[in-house]
Amino acid sequence: MGVPTAVEEGLPAPIHRALLEELPLDAEPGVVITACEKRLHAAQILRNAMESRALAAYFHYAGPAVRLAHSTGSWQHITDPSTGKPCRSWAAWLRAAKVSRQHAFRMIKEEPLLDALKGLNVGNLGVRQIDVLSPVLTAHGKEKVRLVWETAAETGDTGAANLEKIRDQLGLTPGSAAVDEELPEKSSTLPVLRFQASPGTFDAGKVREAARAQPEVALLVARTIISELEGDGAEA
Repeated sequence: MGVPTAVEEGLPAPIHRALLEELPLDAEPGVVITACEKRLHAAQILRNAMESRALAAYFHYAGPAVRLAHSTGSWQHITDPSTGKPCRSWAAWLRAAKVSRQHAFRMIKEEPLLDALKGLNVGNLGVRQIDVLSPVLTAHGKEKVRLVWETAAETGDTGAANLEKIRDQLGLTPGSAAVDEELPEKSSTLPVLRFQASPGTFDAGKVREAARAQPEVALLVARTIISELEGDGAEA
């Protein structure tokens, strides 16, 4: 049985051979298990390749629709099936459309950046890198994003901190308007991430609500708190 043409393209030759090689039905146990593990390894490589291609195709076709819905605010005109009323939040529309928040975040912010950086050795962008570069793309366009990245690459460091430093050195620091534009929800009811309503109190429900609405902000806050606590522990 051959490997389907649609998935065999691009597979390394040894993996392709391992998928086609007959399994030994009458051999020593050591030979049998070695052949089985070799086949399983090749099958996993095949599966990963198929999932990667499927995800790339999904982003290719779904990304433009998600970006358009977000930029136009048209999602607010759809009825939320869970309430029977117009969607009050971007997250509610994503749930109705069956798009994960993680995928939507990538479609709105990471994909346009990867397109701007096409041809450069970028790989997957982290949340902090996206947060640094997204305002540059919005306010100044693709060429300035490439300039920031290429300048950082020349120093051998394309981490978020260095990208931010170079961005600011190049005079591309975002103003308040650009920062506001990067909010994931275009809604006046977007909750603010708060830990204390008053000294000595903690409202876990409000924190969870804000974290669900702004996961990238919540993640940055969590990382900062953990980093600070670990630092205190080390000093102690």
